[in-house]
Amino acid sequence: MEKLGALLEQLPEEAKDLRLNAQKVLAGESLSEELAWGTAAAAALFTRQRDLASAVLVDAASRASEGIMADARAAAALMGMNTMYYRFRHLMESEHYNGRPANLRMMRMKQPATSAVNFELFSLACAALAGCQLCLKAHEKAVLAGGLTHDNVHDAVRIAAVIHGIAVALDMPKV
Repeated sequence: MEKLGALLEQLPEEAKDLRLNAQKVLAGESLSEELAWGTAAAAALFTRQRDLASAVLVDAASRASEGIMADARAAAALMGMNTMYYRFRHLMESEHYNGRPANLRMMRMKQPATSAVNFELFSLACAALAGCQLCLKAHEKAVLAGGLTHDNVHDAVRIAAVIHGIAVALDMPKV
């Protein structure tokens, strides 16, 4: 956690809990270290906080395969589109929209570099960050059907939550 650790040291004292939480959740509690860092990579990219994303990507690359990293990048990108679109459909609660096909290309989800369950886990973390209920439920269902557990889902969302908190703290103005 060299690059991320250095970035965490820049956080204000008010964000000390985030430094400690990052160490804990990235240690791979119920998830393997590789999946924990893949989840962190997807979440950091999804936050669009460049310094955080860069630090997490550097550290994750030494802990996760290139396939995991490719799936994390693809999940963050696709979920940028999907969470917007499906949250719109959910919030509108209208058959005018819900009955229509999305007609949005999402082939990468069906052709992951590693496995469908890994891609779904990374997508779940992004869905949590976006607050998209439809996406959260769909990705949780896929993750559980793929053999992961509720503990794995919980830990992926905890990783996403800590990454989001770090992004917020990094973007706080220094006064």
